[in-house]
Amino acid sequence: MSKFKLGALLSVLSVAAFADSGTYVGVSAGYGTINSSTTNGFSFVDGAGSKSGGTMAGGIFAGYDFNRYLGIQADYDYIANVNYTTGNNPSTGTQGSINASQQILDLGIVGHLPFGLFANALSGLSIFGKLAVGYTTTSFNGGTVVSTGSAGQNSVSVPSNASSMVPVLGLGAEYGWNTVGLRAEYDYIGNTTVTNNSQTLMNTNNGLVLLSVFYHF
Repeated sequence: MSKFKLGALLSVLSVAAFADSGTYVGVSAGYGTINSSTTNGFSFVDGAGSKSGGTMAGGIFAGYDFNRYLGIQADYDYIANVNYTTGNNPSTGTQGSINASQQILDLGIVGHLPFGLFANALSGLSIFGKLAVGYTTTSFNGGTVVSTGSAGQNSVSVPSNASSMVPVLGLGAEYGWNTVGLRAEYDYIGNTTVTNNSQTLMNTNNGLVLLSVFYHF
């Protein structure tokens, strides 16, 4: 009986060591979306007010756990080559499209709820939430938006890039064995404002679904 108790205690302590071990680094891969909504009376050439598309995404991250419940984390994520079809360009008569890529760098706090509080058999499992401040850089290739007024139709080119400070919210679950862990999460990245010559054309926001592997030192 005492050997069983000792083994159970060592198992719990092993998982606790994983959860409390401080510095960690990881890599992520998954799927990212870039969602764009026009503003100020603009629309895409086909008349739509919003476009959305997705592609493979990836990233890296590093963090520090102060204890089992609270830590700090920095992330870099990249969403590449999302393409929107926007209708015939009024200037050229050809089918228009916008290609968008985005980089996100953020820093924030991560709060954990370890399931080991409820059952020893679940000691390696936890859910977590992330609240961060991010900086986005969005690159555009091609595309126009249009507005219609008393002077007729006004066509404005989408700029080659746009940057903005944004909120980042995340929610996920992770499981750890000794120094290695797996994580699944969803991140929402807030609006980046896209302007050209001081005109606000549209806002973009993002969703990331990521699977990650990470290592605690």
